[in-house]
Amino acid sequence: MKVLNILKISIVVVIVAFLVLFVVYNHQMVTIAYLNIKFENMPLWLVVFISIFAGIFIGWFFMFADEVGVKKDLKRKNKEIEALKSEIAQLRQLTIKEE
Repeated sequence: MKVLNILKISIVVVIVAFLVLFVVYNHQMVTIAYLNIKFENMPLWLVVFISIFAGIFIGWFFMFADEVGVKKDLKRKNKEIEALKSEIAQLRQLTIKEE
């Protein structure tokens, strides 16, 4: 258990060090223009981080929407399975009564 905690802490330290170095080396100011909206004097690292987090959020949204569809499908399939099980039970009862 202790080795796992040390490994986790080491990974977090490496990631934080990477992020700090990224921020330090990408502090240039940039201007972003989209449609008629201008964002002036934004640090480059902030633009990169916003882009990454926007991509993660959009991916999460589509994954969530897909999961809702899968759950609907699963619910429908489970109802169909229950209906078929009921039909099988009725047919078995019918066969037993005829004998």
